[in-house]
Amino acid sequence: MLDGVGAGELPDAAAFGDVGADTLGNVSRLVDLDLPNLRALGLGNLHPLRRVTPVTRPLALPGRLAELSAGKDTTNGHWEHCGVVTLQPFPTYPEGFPEEVLRPFRERIGRDVLGNKPASGTEIIAELGGEHVATRRPIVYTSADSVFQIACHVDVIPLEELYRYCAIAREILAGPHAVARVIARPFTGRAGAFVRTADRKDFSLAPPRPTYLDLLVERGVEVTGVGKIPQIFAGRGITEEIKVASNDENLAVVFDLLRGGRPGLIFTNLVDFDMAWGHRNDVEGFAAGLAAVDRALPVILDLLGPEDRLLITADHGVDPTTVGTDHTREYVPLLYYPRPPGAPDAAYEGLMSDTGASAYAHLTGARPPLNGRPLERLNPANGWREYPGMVASHPDRPSRVTASDAAEAAAFLRSRLGEAPRVAVILGTGLDSVAETLSVPAPGAPSVQAGSDYGQIPHWRGITVPGHTGRVEVRGESGERVAFLRGRVHGYEGADAGEIELPVRTLARWGVRCLVVTNASGSLRPDLLPGDVAVVTRVLDCQGGSSHGSPRVLPATPAALVEVLRRARSLGVRRFPGEAGAGEIAQVTYVAVPGPQYETAAEVRVLRALGGDVVGMSTASELHAAVAEGLETAVITVITNPAGTSDEASAPSVPVHEQVIGASTGAVPRVGWLIGALSAHWYGS
Repeated sequence: MLDGVGAGELPDAAAFGDVGADTLGNVSRLVDLDLPNLRALGLGNLHPLRRVTPVTRPLALPGRLAELSAGKDTTNGHWEHCGVVTLQPFPTYPEGFPEEVLRPFRERIGRDVLGNKPASGTEIIAELGGEHVATRRPIVYTSADSVFQIACHVDVIPLEELYRYCAIAREILAGPHAVARVIARPFTGRAGAFVRTADRKDFSLAPPRPTYLDLLVERGVEVTGVGKIPQIFAGRGITEEIKVASNDENLAVVFDLLRGGRPGLIFTNLVDFDMAWGHRNDVEGFAAGLAAVDRALPVILDLLGPEDRLLITADHGVDPTTVGTDHTREYVPLLYYPRPPGAPDAAYEGLMSDTGASAYAHLTGARPPLNGRPLERLNPANGWREYPGMVASHPDRPSRVTASDAAEAAAFLRSRLGEAPRVAVILGTGLDSVAETLSVPAPGAPSVQAGSDYGQIPHWRGITVPGHTGRVEVRGESGERVAFLRGRVHGYEGADAGEIELPVRTLARWGVRCLVVTNASGSLRPDLLPGDVAVVTRVLDCQGGSSHGSPRVLPATPAALVEVLRRARSLGVRRFPGEAGAGEIAQVTYVAVPGPQYETAAEVRVLRALGGDVVGMSTASELHAAVAEGLETAVITVITNPAGTSDEASAPSVPVHEQVIGASTGAVPRVGWLIGALSAHWYGS
């Protein structure tokens, strides 16, 4: 169990505040992962990862598993893997614990407490450790998870006394206050240098029903629990417990157990991904942990016998790239080795409980009586998901999105918004109000004929970046209706290429034939100033769309836009009308980079050498999809800032996102004029 190694947000992630969470994917976007052994097993086949690409015949069965339980807790995840789904969430305490919990706890331990608030474990002992040493009051705290944690200095409150406190809390925390875990958090050291010891102990709520571990033990199968596994299951279904202090020690124990021929189920949890790196937003540490597991794999695989099986998965996500430090609601990876005979060349989509069912079926030969399907007995016709999905233009950027997803989303738009207009517009950062400037309805007609939030559309991602509303609207008169996509998702939000392309492919299947793509960009030329508007003649895709290391070049100006500009100039319109001092209509090359950081001065020099005029963090994937779908597409950009944030000789000068939005907003009339002229041309042709 790779604790916290999630594989992309679940469909209900928004309800948990986890839109955009993607532990593996986001780590791969920030750190160059080198995981040759995990890749050979099929890690790149189950989820889009930069540099960890799919293989044609993975050694393991790759897949992603969904959680049904109402939570994203360690306990929820482990129980569900072992066949028990918890439909009622465990209680959490964002405001601290109520008096009806603390009063009996204080009375039974004979002293008052400190803290009683959500906090990071390392931060709260730094904050209150000195007072704890002086008063002998235990530090009580919680987190976003369902936990009651007690921290005590080992020289002030002996370890056994701390464990007694936890046992008392476990008795009190029942009924409506039945938290998933009471956790002992001993620490040592002096003020200013307190450190937690390895003697953490979890007092978990017992599973409400028998798990696959219980059933294995009943059938005489040995179950060895390594690390925190015995505590998560309150000691049930475990024949031997082995304590470990770190991932490295954990893996060393697994090596020894395999060398010794340990029979039955060896169930272990690599907790450092969650405790040491995920909760502390340590992306580099997280990546190094993945590399350590990768290095251990050849040893483990070599020690497996012909009848042995290796199953790698996780219990939830804990995306270290997000602002928060809590668990994240995600799919979890699945690698089941060796690959079952007859498994197709596709990733499997299943449920967490499939893992416990598989272990039970393999070790007993019996049909699993709890939740889950044995992975070696799957119907090859069901439950498979092809990669690279619908993103044929990006063979090295697989996607979780399929063509059927686009068709389903298009059917939703047709049912909600009616037949598709001929023209659609994607509005970039700060350009939301272009929809209002272009809307000229018939007298008495509403400006918005119909609309739908992105989150309502099947398979579409919600919006997380400021300046993007995240809504589809149809505006205008019946004869010249225009669909406006008010905002977009970006790769740096955790979206893969297919999810970025999905809105464009949905529009095409809905019936849209002409597309205007707008964006905000930084200037690579001194004559292109903030507020200027330009048409993009080509896009250089530097977002990873080429296997050869050089950017892919995409033509971006259709004949229609060339004709619009030609007519405007023939009428003497070389500058945008209706606004004094508006700049000339420039034609530029747009360079698409991953983001979300702004470019350094050195990067600007490289982008200029490639022939770029402006740089941004979007558009390339949308243009790939538009070309693949046969849409006539125009790209319009607003220059919002000079590109280049710093170099060795100058201090950083990073544009503020609000300033970018402001520059785009000021250009709304000019963008609206261009889109209006282009739409009129398309409807008139």
